[in-house]
Amino acid sequence: MARAVLTEAGFAVVEATDGQQVLELYNRERPALVMLDVVMPKIGGLEVCRILKAKASGFLPVLMVSTRNSVNARVEGLRSGADDYLGKPYNPEELRARIDVLLRTRAQFSLGDGAEGDGPRARRVELAPEEFRRRLQEEFERAERYSDPLACLRVEVDEGGEGARPAVELTPALHAIIEGNVRKIDLVQRTDDRGFLLILPNTHFPGALTVAERVAREARRPLLHPSSARAAAAGGFSVSIGVSFYPNKDTRSLQDLLDLVDAALERARRESGGKICLFQHQGYLYSPDD
Repeated sequence: MARAVLTEAGFAVVEATDGQQVLELYNRERPALVMLDVVMPKIGGLEVCRILKAKASGFLPVLMVSTRNSVNARVEGLRSGADDYLGKPYNPEELRARIDVLLRTRAQFSLGDGAEGDGPRARRVELAPEEFRRRLQEEFERAERYSDPLACLRVEVDEGGEGARPAVELTPALHAIIEGNVRKIDLVQRTDDRGFLLILPNTHFPGALTVAERVAREARRPLLHPSSARAAAAGGFSVSIGVSFYPNKDTRSLQDLLDLVDAALERARRESGGKICLFQHQGYLYSPDD
């Protein structure tokens, strides 16, 4: 089915029958995108995804598909490095739409928006609160108009115990981590002394989870960012992250989106920190792996 849908859409498609052949074809063809089934002979899709992501010198979009479509299965696929996850059977229009989003993201990277070897990024212009709110409203209205996905994240440094560094001293490091994991089209704004609000246009549940997990994982590593020189020799820190989405049955306005992300963050913080809470049809809470 996938071959017929993508060929009709104008893509050149090369097929593999097992995980080993995927790796061989990747070395020979260097495709713009890889679509993997979780269950494949010889080497499973999750392991193939990890290998491909390790091999790729720049951003290689990977779409994982499977009949295993539970939240846990999707999370496992994304943790392997996949950039999106689609349950089977899938709608042909949705398959094309998701591939279009991944290829647009790849194009952003290839234009210097985070591709490996591009050097430091230009500093993002910090918007005044009124301008940021106006941009938020524009993105929400665009998502409503075109039925595009929109993800909202709140990321905060967790308060440590006695002797721990104050959260306010760690937010510059957190800001650097966030900037290294978002695109130019994404919106980032500091909310308080502990954290930031992120708006990710054209981003489904899996893509938002990927960004959240990368930020949480990098925060736990030793701080090496120039803006955190005072803590350069210390260990990492933990963050709590709340995520909300549009479209969602509980999100009818921008304020709903913001209220839900606040509720998701609060739930993550109540679980003693270091958690990600994704509010879709219900709050889904988990601890990201290293």
